[in-house]
Amino acid sequence: MPIGELPPEDVLARDVEERLRDLAGRFPPAVRERVNRLLFGAAQAILQLADIDLIRFETRPSGGSATLAVWEEVAPVMSETVESVNRLVAVAEEVFPPSAEPDVESGLDAAFGPASAQRQPDRRRSREEEIAALVSAVSMGLRGDVARLGERLRNPSVVSDTWNLVSDLLEFRGRSRAGIGELIYQLVSTVAEVRRIDVVPGYATDLAQARLVRDAATNLAFLFRGHARRIASTPDDRLGTVLAEALRDIQAFTRTRALAALRTADKRIFLETRERLLALSLETPLRAKDVKLTAENLARFLDSLSLVSRRENLRLHDSEQLAEARAALEIAQQSTEPSAIREGLMRAVSCASRLYGRDAQLDAFLRSQRHFPAEWLSDPETPEEVNKLGGLLAAIPPP
Repeated sequence: MPIGELPPEDVLARDVEERLRDLAGRFPPAVRERVNRLLFGAAQAILQLADIDLIRFETRPSGGSATLAVWEEVAPVMSETVESVNRLVAVAEEVFPPSAEPDVESGLDAAFGPASAQRQPDRRRSREEEIAALVSAVSMGLRGDVARLGERLRNPSVVSDTWNLVSDLLEFRGRSRAGIGELIYQLVSTVAEVRRIDVVPGYATDLAQARLVRDAATNLAFLFRGHARRIASTPDDRLGTVLAEALRDIQAFTRTRALAALRTADKRIFLETRERLLALSLETPLRAKDVKLTAENLARFLDSLSLVSRRENLRLHDSEQLAEARAALEIAQQSTEPSAIREGLMRAVSCASRLYGRDAQLDAFLRSQRHFPAEWLSDPETPEEVNKLGGLLAAIPPP
């Protein structure tokens, strides 16, 4: 099938595969074939650990036969997940055997934590020894995480609660995927200057999903904060109408792909609070105090979802977009031609729009752009808009 007819995700996967094959060929002959096996073993593991939608399990009630039924369905996924990680560890230790007995108490945090970032390459070691040390650290980290997952699954409080069970499975898959992706990135970075999005399978999809969560959650938080204020100030006899309007926006978010991409703990809070509001809306008469308290609690929770910006892939993405936006504004500020100023402003707005959800003041500016975009401005007004956006971007701390 021609590349042009492939689904977009398959085209991305093929592009990454071709880049990895090229990069593997740049390693010294003594390690080239082993690096190639490791890279493609890691790439395959990442694809096997891709995000899966388990909402149908998460929303089931916990306890008794319900939990047993969920476990029977999730158990094969859990088994395949652990097998994928163990298969990669076996390949890694075969091509680059560890120099010491692995310590299963360590985890991926130890492999890629602050201490590892501070370590400098040992110039007394060969390229092969440097690679072996990196591979050993990641293998030990994966082994440690597998061991901890096994301990969790022997905990009755985990296996008896659907949310805990699914949360542990998805967290393990996500951590493993991120750790393996970082192994690929650090390995190929020794032979070329690369970006994670270009060499890590699934990275572009994960980043797009993280942006989707941030965009949708930011929109819902903005809308629901207004609903919560109206609910708090509405007389009891008109509360039902205002609550129905709030529930419509909640339902609209529920229908998006962003719901499935929420962290399991956040998804649990959102769905349980939504069910409480729905139940309250059906009561006659409405319990106004409970409605107002639940709405305010949900508004605060939705505000807290801004913490999604702390995800590592979003931090790296935001740093790049912030730099590009500032560079475009700098060019616009140095221009005297109205067309060049407008072009620089539009490029900066385009980059800034990918930061939606990062900063409340910038968010307000971007929402105003939906109604009156920068390209509509008259020539005399454009420099002022450049300075305005520049001030907003300057106030955003480094990601």
